[in-house]
Amino acid sequence: MIRGVATLGIDYGGRRIGVAVSTSDVIATPHSVVRNEGDVIARLARIAEEVGAETIVVGIAKRARTNAGEQKFHDFAERLRQRTCKPVVLRDETLSTVEAAERLRESGRSARDVKEVIDMHAAAVILQSYLDDRAARRTS
Repeated sequence: MIRGVATLGIDYGGRRIGVAVSTSDVIATPHSVVRNEGDVIARLARIAEEVGAETIVVGIAKRARTNAGEQKFHDFAERLRQRTCKPVVLRDETLSTVEAAERLRESGRSARDVKEVIDMHAAAVILQSYLDDRAARRTS
């Protein structure tokens, strides 16, 4: 169990959900990948509780082709907020998976390894973007 206050980042996907965490409010770290099946909200709420998350950041696909496509992210975030009673922030996740894949390939990971962990690394990209923006606002 991680002690202290944490921020949880989520890359919500149809098959898999990537999870990242920051306990420092400075660095986002990949945490896990959760299959998007069954009561995924309960599993994510349990992870949030285990890491001591006070805020949850959910990546939203701004490129969703329809309002219904974007609405699923809003609905997911709202269900998570209701279950955890924690603030849930929606964050544009455009190109987070592409950026995560590039970083993994640059580190020498094989295509097979990348496929298995890409979602949690994309969640870390989303969360890091949120943390960086929040830090910039504090210093300006």
